[in-house]
Amino acid sequence: MNFDDLLQDAKELCDLRPDGWTCDPLRDVVKLAEETGEVAECMVKSRKTKEDLGEELSDVMVVIGVIALRAGINLNDVCPKKQEKRVQKIVKRFHGGVYPVEAGCTHQKI
Repeated sequence: MNFDDLLQDAKELCDLRPDGWTCDPLRDVVKLAEETGEVAECMVKSRKTKEDLGEELSDVMVVIGVIALRAGINLNDVCPKKQEKRVQKIVKRFHGGVYPVEAGCTHQKI
């Protein structure tokens, strides 16, 4: 699955809801917090399986997709740019600004 698939899943869910696209954005934030809490619960309860965790992570991803759609954000555009910033920050903080070749990542310029 890529971001386009995720956004299509999110759109399908919004289209199916009786209140559809008219929900309050705050409701989406609350839903994200709820789903994130369910991920945390899966991680701390020993009776939860890897499959349970995967389902909860999938729920979080779809809520993120809904928020992105409502805000007009293309995750395919913003995520690679943000990843580059994260990598640069870590390289500067933990590797003195010199990219460790053995790390095997693709973002080697800072």
